[in-house]
Amino acid sequence: MVKIEDLKRINLLKDIPEHLLDIIAREAQLSIFSTGKQLTTVNKKIDNFYMLIMGQVAIKRNITPDIDVILKYIQSGNSFGISAMIKGATAFYSAVCQEPCEIITVSGERMIQLFEENHELGYYIMMDVSKRYKRFMDDRAQMILKTLDEDLDMKEDVYDTWIDYIK
Repeated sequence: MVKIEDLKRINLLKDIPEHLLDIIAREAQLSIFSTGKQLTTVNKKIDNFYMLIMGQVAIKRNITPDIDVILKYIQSGNSFGISAMIKGATAFYSAVCQEPCEIITVSGERMIQLFEENHELGYYIMMDVSKRYKRFMDDRAQMILKTLDEDLDMKEDVYDTWIDYIK
């Protein structure tokens, strides 16, 4: 069991009422992982949802045997592995501890069961996930538009392709 105070430190859970945090607290495990510990592996099933209390986790993808691209660094208070809540989901990335990490984990299968048993809990989690996804997509769209504004040749190519597409 995890303390509710620890769950309140997780951004994804900050707006969830305490009676719902108590449900998660009873199911969650607190673990300490060493530097270099690989938590997820590309194309392998994601079993757990992770909430980082302390430390840093690199989300990365291997491009060649010698080159890894860091997609993101997960900092304290953030979470990853939300795909564990989708039956049969596999990882698109590897997650590796960059330093000793204190992480709350909950089985993805158990989270699904909790959502089925308590729709209010599922509602709060999915509302926050939806907001985060929208912010992510808005940021990506802004990056693409900025790139197009800075590269006129690319902008013309995209415009020409789009015109052909809608005809």
